Amino acid sequence: MTTRAIYPARRAVEHAVTVPGVRPVRLFAVLWPLWQVEITANVYDEQAYEIIDRFLVRAIAEGGIDGRDELIAFYCLQPSLVDRCLAFLTVIGHLTTDHGRLRLTELGLRSARAGVRYTLKESRQKLLFERYTGRPLPRRHYHGSVTVLPTPDVPEDMLADRTRFLPLYAATAFHPRMVDALAARPDRADYNLPGQLRRIGGGAAQDAYLPVYLIETDNRDLLAYTAIGAERDAFLEAVCRDVPAIHARIDAENRQDPRDLWTEWLAGTKLGAGQPRRLANGVWRVTLTPAAFSGPPKLPLSRVGSFQLRKHHFLQLWCDDAELRGRAVKERALAMARSHEVETQADLMGRIDALASQLEVTGPTIAQLRSYAKSNRLHDHLAHLDDLG
Repeated sequence: MTTRAIYPARRAVEHAVTVPGVRPVRLFAVLWPLWQVEITANVYDEQAYEIIDRFLVRAIAEGGIDGRDELIAFYCLQPSLVDRCLAFLTVIGHLTTDHGRLRLTELGLRSARAGVRYTLKESRQKLLFERYTGRPLPRRHYHGSVTVLPTPDVPEDMLADRTRFLPLYAATAFHPRMVDALAARPDRADYNLPGQLRRIGGGAAQDAYLPVYLIETDNRDLLAYTAIGAERDAFLEAVCRDVPAIHARIDAENRQDPRDLWTEWLAGTKLGAGQPRRLANGVWRVTLTPAAFSGPPKLPLSRVGSFQLRKHHFLQLWCDDAELRGRAVKERALAMARSHEVETQADLMGRIDALASQLEVTGPTIAQLRSYAKSNRLHDHLAHLDDLG
């Protein structure tokens, strides 16, 4: 289990509002129930032959020399050396003796043909299964950036924001045949079960939970987001379509009037005047003055164009000052350069373009980011920008 911080809900909202033809309405942070199963399996480890072993195997496989004394004579080797090598090849399952004659086993023949020494060893790994349907999770869900929890409790230090997660419940039982069914699939490697594993056995299933953001649209569809990447989680969206209980759980949450909700929220802040309004794409937005983004006790510059979350709803924080929005893009772009998820300048530029489009400004170049970082003495950010390949 990883202890990486859970990525913020705002990231899911920022993508959902850009999906063509979709009008997102509410966000639900949930803990999706999984089974985590530790399996055991046999795997063939590839090793280089010791030089004497290699020549002995070739003599048996290619030269038809199947006697100990003949091997000693053919290579002019010390009997004790040949005996040690033959004993080792027997121990690792490459060689047998039948009525005094040497025979390569199937494993020995495979090794001889491949030119590498295969040795059998036990492997252990964990598999994840979705609990509503019993489907195995795709390999992308095993990436190090994906947080999987052992309990439905999220530690405070793992929250990237103040999001609270609602555990989902699936009244289903695990059965070992789920592992057997996965092992029999020709595409099992796509589900984190390598094809070279043999004699796969499943152990007991343990509870596990995947942090997921479900975004409800105005026609009651559900978009799913996890830490597998910036795009939607197609696997979990397919489960949502097939499992009515998930929609029923979302529908059970009280609906509120967004205008009343955000008017009340604004009244309790020091952000100044602003009227929430609904855009053509269904997103709620409040336009604030530049002074509202001047830092504590008000909002930091990086919040321009981002979203405020409250009681499953979200509100875009806006400012009509295009120059201010341009600076906000630079601030957030430099912060992105520090992220472990961004490995190259090309990756960074792709994210900047998406962010600039969201804030309705022209995105900065790398040179402009460097200039901005120098002017504002953001030396640490500049160093991370330079580190990107």
